[in-house]
Amino acid sequence: MTSTALHGETPTRPPLRTAALLAMLALALAAPPSRADSLATIPPLGTGPYAVGCSSVEQDFSRVPQGENAEWWWEGVPTEDGTPRYVTALLSSSATPVLTIPVPDDGELYGPHAGTSVQIALVVCYPTDADNPYADYALPTGKSVPRMQRGGDPPLLASARARWPVLLYSHGYAGSPISGDYISVLTRLASHGYAVVAPFHGDQRIANLRLEDASDLLNAIANFSKFTAMQAVRPLALAAALDHVLDGPGWRNRLDATQVAGFGASQGGESLMLMAGAKLTVSVGLSSKQVTSDPRLKAITSYVPYFGQPIFPAFGRDQSGVDGMLPVPVLAISGTADTTAPIGTTEKAMRRLAQSRILVALEGVEHGFDLPSTGDIFTWTLTFLAAHAQDDRSARATLQRMERVAGGGDDRRIVDYTAPAPASGGERIVVEFQNDELAHFFYTADAEEAAMLDAGVIVPGWRRTGFAFKAWDRYDANGDASCRYFTSRSGVYSHFYSIWAPECAILAADPLWRFEAQAFRATLPSAEDCPAGRMRVTRVYNLMDGGAPNHRFLTSASEIAHMADEDWLVEGSVFCTPP
Repeated sequence: MTSTALHGETPTRPPLRTAALLAMLALALAAPPSRADSLATIPPLGTGPYAVGCSSVEQDFSRVPQGENAEWWWEGVPTEDGTPRYVTALLSSSATPVLTIPVPDDGELYGPHAGTSVQIALVVCYPTDADNPYADYALPTGKSVPRMQRGGDPPLLASARARWPVLLYSHGYAGSPISGDYISVLTRLASHGYAVVAPFHGDQRIANLRLEDASDLLNAIANFSKFTAMQAVRPLALAAALDHVLDGPGWRNRLDATQVAGFGASQGGESLMLMAGAKLTVSVGLSSKQVTSDPRLKAITSYVPYFGQPIFPAFGRDQSGVDGMLPVPVLAISGTADTTAPIGTTEKAMRRLAQSRILVALEGVEHGFDLPSTGDIFTWTLTFLAAHAQDDRSARATLQRMERVAGGGDDRRIVDYTAPAPASGGERIVVEFQNDELAHFFYTADAEEAAMLDAGVIVPGWRRTGFAFKAWDRYDANGDASCRYFTSRSGVYSHFYSIWAPECAILAADPLWRFEAQAFRATLPSAEDCPAGRMRVTRVYNLMDGGAPNHRFLTSASEIAHMADEDWLVEGSVFCTPP
């Protein structure tokens, strides 16, 4: 690297010479045309290709006292005098897994439940073959558990693959896996090829609260230790459920421990974040503490996730508790009219994440399952899971480029970044650096060059922004070679990258610009756009702000929009790269 950054020249800001200005204007005008992305809107996904079977939740409903209903027992609703209710009292078969979870002796996290134990029942729904002989199991709610095992029946996972990915399913506060719409969501996800593992959290056994409005929030604060304990126990239950299936007979040889992800609804979204190492708010003063950190999670998806209230965020002051999370990709789908899990609070946490993250807004949707948005919810969720839990690189490319799902509700991305998959073969990761003093961005696919910038060699002040994209190595046979030019004359310090021959020719003819190297390789967008399976890299231009030209190369639509708000010119897609 021969830039100012490494040569130690002192940056100044005199006016740019006319020749250089004309060159940069020519580049802005010469940029190849960019059309609308063919993958910006994708069709909704329906029910998956697999029949679904489930483990046993066989119950004796005659045990439900007159005037009560089974859902109260599934959800852990106590009686008026405080007597506990839980699904275990209704189970008629020992085939239903019931786990005893020791609660750590930490009063700050678990309040009055510290040092005790909690029972957790669970159900697993999974892809099965169409000839599965097990009968559906009718529930008193009118719903059914499909092809449910009974007694000593083994799980009959589909024969289509040897091992199946695992999806931890965490329902909302005061729900259960088989209440209301939850069982339908559970089976829909399983039909797409996931063994869906769902504990009965029984939240109200630990904290019988309501959070729909400010008065209820005040009640939660008054019962703060119980509220904290309820939240902290949930990720313990998820980890124990995962342990059970990965080591359990009938499961251990048919599940893929390297492909574990989570889906959370409402409180369940927070639970998965805590499982991945986010710190839980543990005081009215908004201090926070880590509950656990489970490296087995490869992706988190959530619908109307509860990330706290504006005055009482879930992850410490300013949601800073997410900063120390494991680098697990996160998808959050939130309703703009949701007052229980406000989208603004969710957005604050999502913008702090450094890993792959997407926040989708459903316009006008309140807290609860929105039937018109069904296609939106499942399509975003399943595409994200395929991309990050199963490392489907085609899905990763689709995910980076999709802006909405056709039909259904009004869905739109408001935060997004899809980090490049690990480089393989002739691929390289192009890392973005920023220098605050120079107010410039720089890109390199050279690991040694990146290490020098990380170490502050020659000139300090360069830092990674967290954004990157993938390309091919400059010596690879794929794509077209990029020209990398540098200018340092008349107080101008900047790099420029292009794979478009006319742009490279403009700089080659300008004495103020010096050719440095072929930085990497990519392909040009066609007359339409990048083909399916390729990432779009968009170029934005600072319009000579500060007297010096600079460009950014981005795959994140929300970051591109942010730069446009900062008066950068969006020039369009300039590279098509591997996902």
